[in-house]
Amino acid sequence: MKDNFQDFFSDSIIKFESMIKSNKFLFFDTDEFESIIIYYLESGNSSMASKAIKMAVEQYPNNTSILLLKVEALIFEDKIEEAEKIIDSLLELDKSNSEIIIQKSRILSKRKKHSESINLLKKINKDCEFYSDSLIMKGKEYLFMDDFKNAKEKFIEHIRDFELDYAVLNNLLYCFDTLGNSDDTINYLNDFLEQNPYCEVAWHQLGKQYFKKELFKEALTAFDFAIISDDSFVGAYLEMGKVLEKLNKINQAIEQYEIVTKIDDPNPFALYRIGCCHNKLGNTELASSFFNKTVVEDPIHENAWMSLATIHYKQKDYLEAKNHLIKAIEIDSENIKYWELYCKINLDINNNEEVEISFKEILSLGSLSLSTLIFLTKTLTQIPFNETLSREFLVKIEALPNSLLSEKKYLSYIILHNSNQINKANISLKEAYFHNPAIYDYFKDIFPTIPQLDVLKNMKVN
Repeated sequence: MKDNFQDFFSDSIIKFESMIKSNKFLFFDTDEFESIIIYYLESGNSSMASKAIKMAVEQYPNNTSILLLKVEALIFEDKIEEAEKIIDSLLELDKSNSEIIIQKSRILSKRKKHSESINLLKKINKDCEFYSDSLIMKGKEYLFMDDFKNAKEKFIEHIRDFELDYAVLNNLLYCFDTLGNSDDTINYLNDFLEQNPYCEVAWHQLGKQYFKKELFKEALTAFDFAIISDDSFVGAYLEMGKVLEKLNKINQAIEQYEIVTKIDDPNPFALYRIGCCHNKLGNTELASSFFNKTVVEDPIHENAWMSLATIHYKQKDYLEAKNHLIKAIEIDSENIKYWELYCKINLDINNNEEVEISFKEILSLGSLSLSTLIFLTKTLTQIPFNETLSREFLVKIEALPNSLLSEKKYLSYIILHNSNQINKANISLKEAYFHNPAIYDYFKDIFPTIPQLDVLKNMKVN
């Protein structure tokens, strides 16, 4: 039966294309036209699909199936208004036709009328052949509305009642991930895997959830099962490598990443992780080699450029460090860590002009962590006094929330003292100590050369 259909399908395509080439009229019934149109739509040949649709509509102007295929083609071409006119006319004739409802819903979705689309899809009954499609579409509409709870429910229903669709499973997992309850995700996946024990995607996602919860043993087991289900599943090897790194089993992690490079060569992420592993083991040359391989395969891999810069910086090869770091900054100019290293390099080579540039770049990047603020404070004490930078930095410090009152007053003390504004500096120091006496112990080792630290505890607080 299947062979007969295939022969019929092939003969119809050959017959149609022969007609187009010879410009001779040949007769096609509606089934033939449908198969021809579907073939061209699915193969992405919109030109031939349009020709077939035009001829089919001319011969069968009131045939619903052909008109629906025309609508599908129009939606694909983003001719929404034209498609909607046809659909609305079909709906007037048959308001219960599920195929018409599906296409109308797609049009409403295109118009971003997601609630209307969902309400229309609700008219499709469970015993209808299009109910499976309607569930998927409702789930997607809820996703468009950021209603992940309802989207999740629709995808769960589809997976429960119909043949497994990996796209639906991925959408469901996205919902779980967005909702952020790892326990719910784990429970669902374990139940799902009892019915689908060889679903590598589910095992992979289960492992990732265990990894999030730092249940590394369970994560490794899940990734093992993912690999058993599909021994070419790159993602499972990568995740297993990450778990082994966390467990400080660095050589075993390298083995997993090396498997990836054999299956998926080149894989920049795997190359980068191998480099990181060798760096952890102290194999600096090997690490550099793999970081270089990474940027060859992926020139915008900013982490690899940064890693190369860091290695050269530690080796006091400042020129190479700077060159690699500039590559990282070109990719992501808003990464504070990149600018901090750039500042350190220029501090070490006494390039105060570049220090100032990097300092200002960091200041411009919005909310700064306490560690970054401390870094900038130390920087100002290591370069010749810069009134402009000091003034701008003080403004930044004063804008810190009151939850960091002691810290900001202490950092202000450092900057003011460095600016030779001793009276103002001492006031800030007293305020810092008054609000939190432990601030002395926190900062005394960070700024050991700043005067008056040794007598801070004996200061009379007014």
